[in-house]
This record gives sequence, structure tokens and C-alpha cells, in this order.
Amino acid sequence: MKLKRYQIVPLLLAAYAIFMTIYFGLDLLRSGQSLRFYSTLSAETIVIILAYFFLRKKDRNRRK
Repeated sequence: MKLKRYQIVPLLLAAYAIFMTIYFGLDLLRSGQSLRFYSTLSAETIVIILAYFFLRKKDRNRRK
């Protein structure tokens, strides 16, 4: 099964977000900045989801 670009890009973004959450997020939670942690996490999630749907639509339009 060949992965398409609309699958690869969000997958890489998600891997990056997970790494950054582990690397910096735990320090934010320890220092009491939970609002900043969760707002950043939710914004990253929204961007990844929007990138997936936008790239999928772009790929479908290109194939037509």
C-alpha cells in the first residue's frame, strides 16, 4: 500500500507534535502552565486535522 501525500504530511506533523509535547509539554505541566499546554496541544491537533482534509481535497481535485 502506497501512502499518499495527504497521509504522510499529517503523519509527520503528528510525530513532530508528539515529540514536542513530550520534550516541552512535561516541563510546562510541572511548572503549572497547564492552560498553555492544553491550548497548544489542541491547536496542533486542529492544524493536523485541517491539513489532512485540505491535502486530501487537493489530491482529489488534482486527479479529476
